[in-house]
Amino acid sequence: MSQKIFCIGFQKTGTSSLARALSMLGYQVGDAVKQLNAGMDWQDPALDQRLRDFMLDFAARFEALQDSPCAFFYRAFDQAYPRSKFILTLRAPEDWLESYRRYFPDGNNPLRKWMYGVDRLAGNEAHYLALYRRQNAEIIEYFKDRPQDLLVMDLSKGDGWHELVDFLGKDFLKPFPHVNKGKP
Repeated sequence: MSQKIFCIGFQKTGTSSLARALSMLGYQVGDAVKQLNAGMDWQDPALDQRLRDFMLDFAARFEALQDSPCAFFYRAFDQAYPRSKFILTLRAPEDWLESYRRYFPDGNNPLRKWMYGVDRLAGNEAHYLALYRRQNAEIIEYFKDRPQDLLVMDLSKGDGWHELVDFLGKDFLKPFPHVNKGKP
């Protein structure tokens, strides 16, 4: 199996900027969420396995993968694609939640319900924050003895090309892209 790059940060943590940067480095980047919402039976009793299978199949078609629900499949990706690189984008939890609130409508979305376990953000803010913190901590713990396989980036604190190209063993000098900067 060939090496892959998996962007395993939550939405609104710089995943679009990271995808643009990877594209600029020449990687073919797949956006899972755009394909996933169209073709999934969200009432399927075997939904967890079907989502896992979908994500692994989707990953096979790209050099890099980003967007939801990648953060929930890092173990499956690691097992299917040994020696791959994982990039966890973070931002302060309260900043993440506020950006999420402003960017996404608060209606029911099947993927969101699967990821967070609740229909909507409103009234469930503490639940969202707890899941965000727990998922990120689990990812960091999982890779704690493999720092060569996980890069943790906080674009809001200035992380960018230096960290990314060092991690991937690439050279690049253009300004780091900031997609949706100034937006929620």
